[in-house]
Amino acid sequence: MLRLAFATSRGRMVSLVGSFLALMFAVALVASCGLLLESGIRARIPAERYGAAPVVVAGQQRVTLVGDDTDPGQSLPEPVAIPATLAEKITRVPGVTKVVPETAFPIGLTGSGLTGSGGRVVGRSWESAGLTPYRLVKGRAPAAAGEVVTDATLGGKVGEKIRVTGRDGLREYVVTGVAGPGLARQPSVFFTAERAGELFARPGKVSAFGVFGDGDGLAERVEKALGDSVTVYSGDQRGLAESPSAHEGREALIAIGASLISIVVMIAVLVVSGAFGLAVRQRDREIALLRAVGATPGQVRAMIGRQALVVAALAVVPALPLGAVLGTWMFGQFRARGMVPEGFAPVIGPFPLLGAAAVGLLTAWLAARTAVRRAARIKPTEALGEAMVEREGLGRGRMITGLVFLALGVATSGLSMVVAGETAAMSASAIVLLLVTAAALLGPWLVRLAAGLAGGLVGRTSPVGGYLAVANTRTAAKRLASVATPLILMFAFTSTTLFAQSTLGHATTTQTLEGNRADYVLEASPGLPPEVAGAARDLPGVTGVTETIRSKVLGDTVELGDPILMPMEAIGLTVPAHGIDLGVTSGSLDRLRDDGVALSRLAAGSFGATVGQKIRLRLGDGTRVTRTVVAVYERGLGYGDVALPYSVVRDHSATGLAERLYVTVGAGSGGLATGASGVGSSATGGSGSGGTGLDLKERLAALAPGLTVLDRDDVGVAANTAQEFSDWANLLLVGLIIVFIAISVVNTLVTATGARVREFALLRLVGGTRRQVRGMVRWEALLVGGLAIVTGTLITAPTLMALSYGVTGSPLPHVPYLTYAAIATITLTLAYAATLTPTRTALQGHPATQIRT
Repeated sequence: MLRLAFATSRGRMVSLVGSFLALMFAVALVASCGLLLESGIRARIPAERYGAAPVVVAGQQRVTLVGDDTDPGQSLPEPVAIPATLAEKITRVPGVTKVVPETAFPIGLTGSGLTGSGGRVVGRSWESAGLTPYRLVKGRAPAAAGEVVTDATLGGKVGEKIRVTGRDGLREYVVTGVAGPGLARQPSVFFTAERAGELFARPGKVSAFGVFGDGDGLAERVEKALGDSVTVYSGDQRGLAESPSAHEGREALIAIGASLISIVVMIAVLVVSGAFGLAVRQRDREIALLRAVGATPGQVRAMIGRQALVVAALAVVPALPLGAVLGTWMFGQFRARGMVPEGFAPVIGPFPLLGAAAVGLLTAWLAARTAVRRAARIKPTEALGEAMVEREGLGRGRMITGLVFLALGVATSGLSMVVAGETAAMSASAIVLLLVTAAALLGPWLVRLAAGLAGGLVGRTSPVGGYLAVANTRTAAKRLASVATPLILMFAFTSTTLFAQSTLGHATTTQTLEGNRADYVLEASPGLPPEVAGAARDLPGVTGVTETIRSKVLGDTVELGDPILMPMEAIGLTVPAHGIDLGVTSGSLDRLRDDGVALSRLAAGSFGATVGQKIRLRLGDGTRVTRTVVAVYERGLGYGDVALPYSVVRDHSATGLAERLYVTVGAGSGGLATGASGVGSSATGGSGSGGTGLDLKERLAALAPGLTVLDRDDVGVAANTAQEFSDWANLLLVGLIIVFIAISVVNTLVTATGARVREFALLRLVGGTRRQVRGMVRWEALLVGGLAIVTGTLITAPTLMALSYGVTGSPLPHVPYLTYAAIATITLTLAYAATLTPTRTALQGHPATQIRT
């Protein structure tokens, strides 16, 4: 039967090639996303600071709900310190010979002779130098609070004076020594143990312990002795102990890979099922003949199923290496843009590749078996008659399933408009998948509906080509539905992705600009020394300075009835907040002291909290706090969903430094006049105690080395740049999916049109000209493309409304009209190009010859 299947397919190689290509790209995409997921699970980062220590004991960077062993937990963005007293407990572990404490903290570094101060620099105690191991190349170890040893890669010289920005401000130090080997990713500056403890600012705690010892199983013995309160690293896992960003990078890869796999598999099932369904439908005559001469339904199903497996197996061969290359390239793009730590390397293991192959084989087999089910089930005497004319209506199972998906999509869209918080925002992807699936199942209904609505106008506009197109649309609705489905999928998926990004980006930028009341914004890396804020306040003409620091917190909330830890962007700010307007709708930010917290509207909905109620949070380093809501505000996208007192966020951050200062200037002081709109332009002059605007800006810039001063226009540009960077990852991955769908669209259209050679020949034999046939095909392409645009718009609209309402409070998304027009144009262009090109080829032969063959 398998040989017979391929023998009868020789005249329809286009459909087999179409199925092959659809499967190949589907398997490649699934494999690439699986590789991202596996890289997140198994990726390791080479140890640098702890390269010499066999075992490293560090804080637990993941937290879970108490008493819930099934909770996967969340990563903490700030390093978790551990008690220094653990050293005694570790020392008593059999086989341990030495325990070295580590206090590590980020610092800023400036100096005339330094070459490596532009990157990440880590401050450390000299007593932990052996963990790398560092050794003195020149000079001596630091012996006083004002002395340091620098990493050889930094270019420091013995006797040179350098300035270090630390938690207690900008200080000058003398380089007493240079240590090597230098570290590329995180060069170190070493202080005395006492001074390092002051800059670390966590009395009685350390960053980690390096454990040295003899014998196998040292890590296991240490872990057993310490329990679950800390994390024990060994081997190639030690690099994860050096930075919380390593944990966040892994978690980001896992989240991206897992979410994309579910979307890609869903799209692959729709596209591959459509391709195989079309290919099998073109063979109804052969299948009917086989049934008429005695083939059993089981034999027919087995024949088509085995043929599908052979095609899938052939497609898997090039798809797996293509997926590996694609996954490696995507990983490299993430790493190049800082979304994945620099030391991470992609992991190419067998499991994602085998899983992708299994998905491809199973999808092909199920799609083929489903497509041939009806043809194999009808009576042999009816088979030939059924094959000549397309059966009207939908099967009961398909109709019921399609209506169920439609009802679920509409219900989810409606539900997202009445629930509050993050749940509403996250429902968007579910809505679009549910409605696209409903459109695929109910496609013949949609085609007949389109023909009924547009048929009269098309027939009057084009009495020959238009009339034939409408008639063909009505009688071959299932074939045209198979063509329209990938077009609908492409339009809906592209529109939802792009307009979701534009909605979020527009809202974020608008909130950032409207909330900025400052004339100037100061920033520096890794932060601003504490004395800068006081110095700025003392400048003539300055009326207010607001210090801010950003972090992330975890909220103990409930989602769909289940307790969860929800990550939220947080901002710490001093009050009164002269330079920032969060758009408070209830309560007051002036009460943001002591145990107070302010929430965005979205966060308040997630907590189900109002002013005066208490909520539970975990700060960036995992510290549990219970705080009272003192205000609810609107501009959470621009400034974070949780606002806390500046000192609270600062004391639980790694740097302990302000990230930004918002400086307001009085009228006539050379700054910008503050107003309700928060929009202004840079000052070019003025008079008063502060001198000209340029003088004031220069004075602000001179308060500390490496300080950047932004005016209001610059803040708007920075907000747009940050949003574009965050959008890039989604657009890259979704762009690959859209390319896959577009290829499948062309594939399906070429296959469907190429199979109509006899139909075109018959039209020509009864008097139709080539021009009239091409006109009919053009009108069909317009009907199918128009149906895809209208249906895709109807799918996209509730999806975007749910997203917009969830994150902005308004059901109106931000849709750039030119982008919408471009998507519609591309959809019509694909429909025309992929239909007319094979039509020209089909019309080249003599119609009588084409009818016979």
